[in-house]
Amino acid sequence: MKYGDNCWIDIQKADKNKVAVVPLGSMEQHGHHAPLLTDTYLVTEVAERVEQSLGGQAYFLPTLWLGASDHHLDMPGTTSVPNHVYTLIIKNIVRSIGKAGFQRIFFLNGHGGNVTPGTQAITELANEAEEYNNIWMALASYWTIAAPAMTAEEHGMQTKQLSHACEYETSMMLFLHGEIMRMERVAASPPLVDSPFFHSEHRGRINVAKRMSTWTPTGAMGGPQHATPEKGESLLDAITDEVISFLKDFASWQHAPHGSQCT
Repeated sequence: MKYGDNCWIDIQKADKNKVAVVPLGSMEQHGHHAPLLTDTYLVTEVAERVEQSLGGQAYFLPTLWLGASDHHLDMPGTTSVPNHVYTLIIKNIVRSIGKAGFQRIFFLNGHGGNVTPGTQAITELANEAEEYNNIWMALASYWTIAAPAMTAEEHGMQTKQLSHACEYETSMMLFLHGEIMRMERVAASPPLVDSPFFHSEHRGRINVAKRMSTWTPTGAMGGPQHATPEKGESLLDAITDEVISFLKDFASWQHAPHGSQCT
């Protein structure tokens, strides 16, 4: 159910136990071959597929296309807000949905740079006021939720996992919007670091902060030349199923009884 298709009196009377889903995207460089709105296109597609399947079981807000993408700003076209501003945006989205009475708010993320400020936002809110004790606030990227169903073997991928403008994202975009992909311009850089502690495409046991241009001068990672529309369709089907399963589970979560104490 599309949240924005309702009038305010419909929201006033709505079942506030239903999950309010907010997709999060970005407008940032995706190499020489994929459009700036790649993350927004992909997370929106996942959200729309899930919304069609769940029907009236959840409310879906429009995708927030503006992301925390300062680490991509070296490459023209990227449009971003810094992390502290993004945190404020997410907090105020929660405040608005919470003020309407909803008790379950889920941010379906489609851009890795949104994770840290988005998680900070819901963490700060949870600690700020008792009114949030009765609201479930959660954020996760679709590739994290669907990780068990996105293995390279299952979808015929040449690369290990999703990174940026990679075989995975490129395959999904070829399936959805092949007409705006520029595959003749594919140029991906090899991993800058591949150690037991950290891989510059797949991350690792430590966190590292660098601008994207210092990881990859082309702006792309992870073998996009291996992408096909068929792989993209297979990935989207698997991701959709996993997100649906999560939202059904999330809708059943209960709060601790009032007055209970830690022991």
